[in-house]
Amino acid sequence: MSDARGRVLVVDDDDSFRFAMRKALRRLGFEVDEAAGGLAALPKLAGNDPPDAALLDLRMGEVDGLDVLRRASGTPARVIVLTGHGTVSAAVEAMKLGAFSFLEKPVDADLLAPLLSQAIAESRGARGGASELAPPIVGVSEAMAAVRRFVEQVGPTDATVAIYGETGTGKEVVARRLHLASLRATGPFVALNAACVPRELFESELFGHKRGAFTGAVADRAGLFREAEGGTLFIDELAELPLESQAKLLRALETRQVRGVGEAGEVPIDVRIIAATNRDLWSEVHAGRFREDLYFRLSVFPIVLPPLRDRPEDLGPLAAHLLARMAGPVRRLEADAERALSGHDWPGNVRELLNVLRRASLFAKGELIAAPLVRQMLAASVFAHARPTAPPSEPPPAWSGSSSLRLADVERQHIQRVLDELDGNITKAATVLGIDRRTLQRKLRSYGISADE
Repeated sequence: MSDARGRVLVVDDDDSFRFAMRKALRRLGFEVDEAAGGLAALPKLAGNDPPDAALLDLRMGEVDGLDVLRRASGTPARVIVLTGHGTVSAAVEAMKLGAFSFLEKPVDADLLAPLLSQAIAESRGARGGASELAPPIVGVSEAMAAVRRFVEQVGPTDATVAIYGETGTGKEVVARRLHLASLRATGPFVALNAACVPRELFESELFGHKRGAFTGAVADRAGLFREAEGGTLFIDELAELPLESQAKLLRALETRQVRGVGEAGEVPIDVRIIAATNRDLWSEVHAGRFREDLYFRLSVFPIVLPPLRDRPEDLGPLAAHLLARMAGPVRRLEADAERALSGHDWPGNVRELLNVLRRASLFAKGELIAAPLVRQMLAASVFAHARPTAPPSEPPPAWSGSSSLRLADVERQHIQRVLDELDGNITKAATVLGIDRRTLQRKLRSYGISADE
């Protein structure tokens, strides 16, 4: 049988489950192999010709699913853990060990197929020497389970999707997952951050231009719509689009044609649009900054990504996942360090968590990251997200434990403590504080703090 949709290994000690899953997945076009337990699965996962993906039962005999994940950690196969005995702790452990996703039985093969397709696409991309096409959607909370269900159900359609969420919640990750779950998965995924494009160049960026159409147009440009032909165009920071560009985007969506700057005629396009914003677009409509007709045209399938502070149970698996993806020695959080993460509000969401873990990993001694180091990085992160304040006109008072101190006073004391702990090393202190060396030197001068250069 052709493996056009990918090769899947079903690992389960229940004969009837393996039979039913094999039959259903083969009907959907997958090539299926089986293993009646963990011991039988290990050589298949670690051999010279491993599958693209595996469905792995958690509760089996002497070698259960978690054992398989530990012992086959180097396999390129993406592993989806299945269990009829799902618990949050088991899900957290499975994701820490590298599971691609975690589902409870019974599993509907038709709903499982899009998730398998994502796993297979990522596995093949990694084996081809490319970086992962998209990180997995990590989390054991019901909120993230709902996001994964949304991707599984809406991804295979060609519908326009609007993704709402605070900065750092992973809007592009979800967009890439939607692309991989679609029939366009083999086509291009082209991303545009609207906030990074000068206002006068939006039309050229989206639709292209002819050489000489305007000053600086020294060559023809196809534009992002045509670059994304047959695939997906992801427009991030959608609310930053100027009104005149919004009108042209709406026309392109309605006519499925684009015309570049200076071009005589329109060109047909075949592109799926996924848009994202951290603003309330309906409020933008009422404020006159966003077109109502474009709002309804883009919001065919809206989804709101939850902030990290609303799903603290995801901190453990997320931290383990992010640490595993970092360059250098693999680090792990001590139990107390993991608990320390839950006391933070995470205004920067997953992006902030990543930065905290990067800094902690840099200064960790050995494999484990200790709680005091994590608390130090969290304190630095608080200052990184605080509003800037003017330096004091006179030296601030010594720390007294008072809650009435100004932010500048607290900042000075925190900088002094970090420097003391690092024996006055400015370079390391700047890394811990999340600022560059020159900024730290400027703060030291303004606060009258002396340190080693």
